[in-house]
Amino acid sequence: IRTKTLNFNIGVLGHVDSGKTSLARALSSTASTAAFDKNPQSRERGITLDLGFSSFTVDLPDQLRDSGGKQPYDSLQFTLVDCPGHASLIRTIIGGAQIIDLMMLVVDVVKGVQTQTAECLLIGELTCPRMVVVLNKIDLLPPNKRQSAIEKMTKRLHKTLENTRFKDCPVIAVAAKPGGPEAPDTEEPQGVPQLIELLKKQTYLPKRDPGGDLLMAVDHCFSIRGQGTVMTGTVLQGSLAINDTVEIPALKVTDDYTVIGRSLFKKETNLQLFVGLKVTLSTGETGVIEGGFGQSGKFKIHIQEGLRPETKQLLSSLSKKKGKSESKGGPANEEEPKADSQPVTVHLHFKRYVFDPHKKMVQS
Repeated sequence: IRTKTLNFNIGVLGHVDSGKTSLARALSSTASTAAFDKNPQSRERGITLDLGFSSFTVDLPDQLRDSGGKQPYDSLQFTLVDCPGHASLIRTIIGGAQIIDLMMLVVDVVKGVQTQTAECLLIGELTCPRMVVVLNKIDLLPPNKRQSAIEKMTKRLHKTLENTRFKDCPVIAVAAKPGGPEAPDTEEPQGVPQLIELLKKQTYLPKRDPGGDLLMAVDHCFSIRGQGTVMTGTVLQGSLAINDTVEIPALKVTDDYTVIGRSLFKKETNLQLFVGLKVTLSTGETGVIEGGFGQSGKFKIHIQEGLRPETKQLLSSLSKKKGKSESKGGPANEEEPKADSQPVTVHLHFKRYVFDPHKKMVQS
């Protein structure tokens, strides 16, 4: 029997260290181990997280039972899109492409509204009409004061949102990773099943325009033994089906504000510890580490002011030289370019204090 799944894109926003990654992991793992195990792909949800994106499938909510035309939908798939890490998000907003169906704003319940929250709200207002606010890390609140602190923060957020399109939007409290990142996985997330039910209630039938040429923003590119090169990302325009042949006229997965770095971290390094740290390119630009790229230790850097024309020209020339070495029948040259090629290097400076038990990285 052929099944039909409705895909619903949720944009995940939040200040650095608000727990977005832990929440995405908790959502996917909870959905795959609870009442949704009848989905044959449910046990593979953890794999999608490791590949840099996450999705999970749930039962179709009642309000969507009659949707889907002649062949009704059988299930609902939530795809979580990490908005700050999406290289072409702003360009997408300006172009008017509606790829985000619902915004999920993650707020640290202890710290409350932080500097990046206003930016997240602006992105949310530009992208979609609905939003859900998730108060995370409620396990850090004293049990006897927890409920009152949650209510106080909820009122404060509703006050902040009263002049936006998200006035009276739902606010829900969770603990995606009780005990913090270093805590054992035996600690069960709190409030996540209730969040999944809330997301289902907020779901609607999104409008999709499958017309036009295929345009896909690539977030990750990596190799899998026996499968070849794999790219993950978001289709911004057009449509794509299984077994379609896609021609890539120019393999370029970055824009003028994003570069991909390598050889700074090992494959097994937890890159989440470095997200948000400032780096400097040898060409003079400064940027911020956004996260990993693939599974080999590569990482994405966001250049706030954009790459200089001469830097783009240098990177382009280095790419062409590498491409020529590939086209001669040999493998791609993974060694660092020679000195006369003027390679662009990335510099990361930070301090760690000997007596700091948390070994926090500090930058001046």
